[in-house]
Amino acid sequence: MDIKTYMSCKKPRRSIRLEGKVQEHMKETAIKQSPLGIFDILPLELKFYILKFCSVIDLSLMTITSKAMRNLIEGYRVTRPLSRHFLELPDPHVILPLDEQAEYFKKYQRLGLLMKRSSCLYATKERLKFVNDFLTRMMCSNSKYCTEAVSCVALCSFGHFFHTVIAGWDDSECQKAYDVVCQHSCILKTLKYVVTGNPGYSMDQEMKCRVFLRRVFLDACPTSQDKAFWLSRILKPWPMVHQAKILYLLYGAETDGELLWYDMCESTPSTSEESARQFGEIANIIQILYLQSKEWSEDDIISVLDELTSYPDEWLAENVAHLLLMCGDQITSKLLISKAINGRIIELCSITTSFCLVCVKNNFSLSYVITMLQNIIKVMDSPKDRMTFINSMMDMFKELILDMHEYTESGDGHDGELYYLVMALSEFTKRVVHIAFKSLLG
Repeated sequence: MDIKTYMSCKKPRRSIRLEGKVQEHMKETAIKQSPLGIFDILPLELKFYILKFCSVIDLSLMTITSKAMRNLIEGYRVTRPLSRHFLELPDPHVILPLDEQAEYFKKYQRLGLLMKRSSCLYATKERLKFVNDFLTRMMCSNSKYCTEAVSCVALCSFGHFFHTVIAGWDDSECQKAYDVVCQHSCILKTLKYVVTGNPGYSMDQEMKCRVFLRRVFLDACPTSQDKAFWLSRILKPWPMVHQAKILYLLYGAETDGELLWYDMCESTPSTSEESARQFGEIANIIQILYLQSKEWSEDDIISVLDELTSYPDEWLAENVAHLLLMCGDQITSKLLISKAINGRIIELCSITTSFCLVCVKNNFSLSYVITMLQNIIKVMDSPKDRMTFINSMMDMFKELILDMHEYTESGDGHDGELYYLVMALSEFTKRVVHIAFKSLLG
């Protein structure tokens, strides 16, 4: 018989030292078996308090150490959305000088990396909800503090955040991301209003589309191939005529928040620097589509160029020449050969003479023009067509010079243009004569 049964109110004597040893052993066992180690025995609020002192980079690295740590960081991210980690400034709608923007955008890239790693086990649909929540705070239209949307860096910051989050996603997931962001921001509704209306009718809406689409989807792209992909997402759902309009809307010349739609049809750049400002970006993006995207065939590029240089009215031939020179040899050859095959001789002559004029104005060699001319003549079937083309081109020079001479006599101040036209004809004639008598000139 056990005597302890008669002493129910008494505890058996036990050494305090042994009890402490048992408790210490149990604690060590629990720590070893816990996925977070000694950190796991702390209360949740204390864990979150400690995480408050970690940088975004530290939190991001901690999410890839274990599933348990990832869950903890994700819980902290979701329940502390307004902590110093998740909103760099009290209000992100600020205007920063260029030398400070790069470092500022890196903060949002780090934030995007944290969000990407902490939500890696979520479905794409759930991850995009977080992106939309972030976008809501970053949109200029949702902030009473944003007074100058064109200069505000909020959407640029979101663009860097967005591209960091979706880095490595496959094309179908990126398409979902594009659809969700566009639907959330209602930007496609605004874009439809702009492209179906007259150019320049609603300048504020035009700039809104330009700023949003470029800063969110295009400007923060890490590679040209990525830029071609996102530009295709924007352009491909639209008919060709609207694709050309959107292309100019995004990358056409602008000044003081106003797109220069009609300047292409009325005036020409006076210097090479002005030419680069007006045509540099749009020529570069056409090159990217041609070289980097499998979704754009040669015929697509030619068609969009044709539509682009015909909107809102026919561009001046000299402006077409400026654009094609910046687009590069391959695109220019394809376009001019296409016009030659389709019998568009007048357009061809006008552009070719303008090539000569642009080269003379900017001190370029006419070798480029002669090479283009040879390529055009090669694709013409009959000698009669070739002769017609050459004669028409020289007649075009004559008409341009006579017209310019008439303007000069009327006192309209076109003396410089007349000089450049005569010089262009002179230099072109010299090159042709040198080629014709090359064997005799040694």
